[in-house]
Amino acid sequence: MKPLALGDMARSHALRQNSNSVKRQMTSLQNELISGQVNDKLRRTGGEAALLGSLQRSMSMSKANQTNAVTISTFLNAQQEALNSVSNIAKDKAAYLIRPELFSTDDRLSGAVDRADAALRDITTLLNSSLGGKSIFAGSNSDSPALRDVDGMISSIVSIIPADADYQTIDQIVSDWFAPGGTFELEGYMGGPEKAEALSLGDGYNLRLDLTASDSAIRTVLAELTKGAVLKQGLLSDQPDQQRLLLRNIGANLFSAASALQLTQERLGIKQSYAEEARAEAEASHTSSQIALNELLAVDEYDVASRLQDAMARLDKIYLMTARLSRLSLSEYL
Repeated sequence: MKPLALGDMARSHALRQNSNSVKRQMTSLQNELISGQVNDKLRRTGGEAALLGSLQRSMSMSKANQTNAVTISTFLNAQQEALNSVSNIAKDKAAYLIRPELFSTDDRLSGAVDRADAALRDITTLLNSSLGGKSIFAGSNSDSPALRDVDGMISSIVSIIPADADYQTIDQIVSDWFAPGGTFELEGYMGGPEKAEALSLGDGYNLRLDLTASDSAIRTVLAELTKGAVLKQGLLSDQPDQQRLLLRNIGANLFSAASALQLTQERLGIKQSYAEEARAEAEASHTSSQIALNELLAVDEYDVASRLQDAMARLDKIYLMTARLSRLSLSEYL
């Protein structure tokens, strides 16, 4: 039995090395064909790592700014949507409470009180809205609701209204409760202070998310509806004329409150526009950097495909030579 020749072993080893080299080349070419970019990026840039890094950083920053702008836009949109509903409720109740026929009977009077109470509860629910588990009107304390429950607020207010109070006294006590420095800030508003820091969205875009349920226009809407809601607790129950006077005042005041709330919405709308502009700018910057990077690192797909075909042909030859060598060695061995 004749052992394998040293020459055959050397040729076999050389073929394996060539085969592995061609396979690595094929893998590299396949990756370039799929990605459309060269594998050796530093070589393509002529060793200018700073240029490559600058484009990559620009893409990363613009992508982060784009994500932040979208997040903030979503938050502002949620606030605006809630305020639209609050405004519509306030306007609807204002128009309802100034209708003369509303006070023609005690039954209608009771219905007006019920509707004021229901509106207050609906608006409180809207102002306690959350987005992603975070309260949108609670300022820096977004883990808690913005407002205390309606029953709790009404209980606090009723406890300080004298039993013999007339409609003007009730009106003043409720207004004071919601006024700046009043009890509302301790027992009504459950959120935190407004977020003082401005959020940077890149390229000079800075926004403060400072709208909370303690906004003066929002407070006024809450105060006016609360004046009607407290009547459900038996206040002025034996003085329907006093109730009528209070409800008429509420209707008139709600029109002014709705106008003030519209100004708040307009300020919020400006921030929405800034956030959208920042998003568009970040998207354009990211696209521009992506195009520049692609142009810098792009491969000639025809050239890569041709070299891949050549590599496949070389690999086929190596396989053929390996097979022939194996047959020759086996015949000598036998």
